[in-house]
Amino acid sequence: MAAGRPLKPTALKRLGGTLQLCRTNAHEPVSAVLLPTPPAWLSDKARQYWAEIGAVLLDMKLCTVADGPALQLLTETLAEWAEARQAVHTKGLVYETKMVTGDIMQRPVPEVAIASDAMKRSLRMLAEFGLTPASRGKVSALGDDDGLDPFAQMLEDMKG
Repeated sequence: MAAGRPLKPTALKRLGGTLQLCRTNAHEPVSAVLLPTPPAWLSDKARQYWAEIGAVLLDMKLCTVADGPALQLLTETLAEWAEARQAVHTKGLVYETKMVTGDIMQRPVPEVAIASDAMKRSLRMLAEFGLTPASRGKVSALGDDDGLDPFAQMLEDMKG
């Protein structure tokens, strides 16, 4: 298994101005910017996140049909987090249990751990899409262009 940072998608490198042609797969598959259709089994809450996050990804021109499975994971994980947080809000953070000695002990409700785990997984997935402040700070939206990276654009300008 390879160690180190995960590779950044070429689209994010291009937006961030860090794309280097010598480090790019010339045969990398490219899909049109498109929000995939959510699968029928997606929960209602996940569908809400799909629409919200999908709109942002489309606006950033970062979503393709190939991103469907990752978007499914992200939206269902966010829905899981929201459901667990709602349960914590309803039940409270802790419950009381009697120990063998007769003492009363407070323990966190299981939804606290579920929400914490879902939040961590959600943050990792949000970063994959460039949707956290830290990951977004590494991306510069350059607007519509002809698809050339800055170095290739400079070479084109020098020719003509």
